[in-house]
Amino acid sequence: MKTRPYVILTPSYCVSAGVRVMHQLCHELNMLGFDASILITSNISPPDTPVVNPLWHTPVINNLARENWEAINNEAIFIAPDDLDGNPLNCKRLVYYVLGRENVAPNDDHYRIYYTRAFPMDKTKDVRTLLLLPVDLSLFNANNAPERRQDMLWMGKNPEHWPNRPPNVVPITYKWPPTREELAAHLRQTRYLYSYDAVSCTNTEAVLCGAVVIVKHISYHNWEWTKADMESTEFGIGGFAFDESEAEIQRAFDTRIELVQKVRETVASFRPKLLQIADDTQWLFRD
Repeated sequence: MKTRPYVILTPSYCVSAGVRVMHQLCHELNMLGFDASILITSNISPPDTPVVNPLWHTPVINNLARENWEAINNEAIFIAPDDLDGNPLNCKRLVYYVLGRENVAPNDDHYRIYYTRAFPMDKTKDVRTLLLLPVDLSLFNANNAPERRQDMLWMGKNPEHWPNRPPNVVPITYKWPPTREELAAHLRQTRYLYSYDAVSCTNTEAVLCGAVVIVKHISYHNWEWTKADMESTEFGIGGFAFDESEAEIQRAFDTRIELVQKVRETVASFRPKLLQIADDTQWLFRD
């Protein structure tokens, strides 16, 4: 059976976890021996920064696609995030990677992959999941952590809560710290991360670095989100506190290792799961 190439439809590289997931997906497919490339749908990279991660194998084919779209469309399997509005490029073979919780049941026949088992609207169905964690565990860990002398704040997708922020906190923004290395260094010095974005990769990174995440607001892209929803994710709520009582913070501290172990298991099992999905999509689009 002929192996079809993959084309990942994604904005240019930036700090957004969802965008980083799409770029890393391209890299991981190449590492497994498939032919994968990126078609950039919009340039949202900060000024004077590369549109792809220079450490990953993520070739960009925008120029090639302009000249050879018909040939590429005839051969490739396209993978797009679920926020793509329909199928604007009329891709012949389209896979949706659902990176957010569904609020409307899907009404299309496209092959769908869910980032986490918590995202499908209908949880009674057996769905395909592929949790690609865009976190470098060699950076985000609690090894050799100094004394924790600061608390930090993460607003993420909910900046409207800024006036309610706790006092004397160091805010994390989409622009600061400027590098992943500096963010990890700050999180290793952090006692509590106050988070108003409950479903965020930044929270996981904080727990990996030894901080306790104090959840101040539970929602996800304007959808209602609950503690039970968070518990149903693959990582659970180890390291997360849902109020500031001494008992709740101690519970979060004591359960941090549970999240760390689940993250390690997820990272270790990712490539076999990706290989299975690649085999499935190659078979599905074999004609």
